[in-house]
Amino acid sequence: MRLRAVAFVVAGAALLAACDFEGGDPVQHALRDAAAARQAAALKTTEEEQAAAAKRAAVAPAEGDELSRLIASRRQAVEDTRALLATTTDPALKAQLTGDLKAEESRLRALEARSN
Repeated sequence: MRLRAVAFVVAGAALLAACDFEGGDPVQHALRDAAAARQAAALKTTEEEQAAAAKRAAVAPAEGDELSRLIASRRQAVEDTRALLATTTDPALKAQLTGDLKAEESRLRALEARSN
């Protein structure tokens, strides 16, 4: 009888260990996975950053005017934010990007008005 009870306890422990391999709260796992997915969507790969840098270098004015370079940089930031906004599905990230886009557009308008 005692051997049967020990075998039952060992089998139950093995079954519980097999069911919950990672351990912890499944809600916490889901939240961590969702946060990792949002972060991956928000970050650009190195290749995308290099392509964007090459594009900015081609757009930058040759005359060396600081204000013109700043305006070109702001335009590129607006384009990058619009592209990221179009690709993201996370509502919180979309809301943040929309606010960032509005702020960046207002800075661009102010710089353009200053250059004229």
